[in-house]
Amino acid sequence: MAKEKTLASPDVLFSSLKDGAFQQAGAAQTLDSFARFVLSKVANFPKDISSEARDELYEGYRMKFDALNPKRMFAVINGHYVLASQEHIAAKNVEKLEIGVAYAYSYSQQEFGKLANTNPALHTLVKDVRDKCSTYCSNRFGDLKRAANKILNEGKERQRSANKNFDEFVEAWFKDRA
Repeated sequence: MAKEKTLASPDVLFSSLKDGAFQQAGAAQTLDSFARFVLSKVANFPKDISSEARDELYEGYRMKFDALNPKRMFAVINGHYVLASQEHIAAKNVEKLEIGVAYAYSYSQQEFGKLANTNPALHTLVKDVRDKCSTYCSNRFGDLKRAANKILNEGKERQRSANKNFDEFVEAWFKDRA
């Protein structure tokens, strides 16, 4: 049977619901296996993580984000950045700039901040990539932490506490934010 692209994700091919379920189960197993690996390598994970370990995880997440989100080529026309057409790409006299994860993170935090004043149009394009990548990485890190907590709580009966009265809830909520 020929594989069809789906509307939900044009990069992933499923031939049937059964095939998709098989792939989904494999993804869940991969997450579980990786969470176990991280638990064995990083002391006190997921409650605590060294900056070195976190940086290494985020580098991997950025690599995947980069693979899923190809670089975009822009032409600089009169100081404005426009998506490059084939004519722009072919023209030798048109300044071109390819913006992707590597380019966006080539700026230090300080340089990126200065870019808002020195080149606001470029800052906007770089910020878009950095924001989307940052959200993606944060979400994947959250997935990993949830998987690790699930492993750590295997076999433990979940304890549910009684619901607080509304006034207790509001008081606790404000204490947490003080």
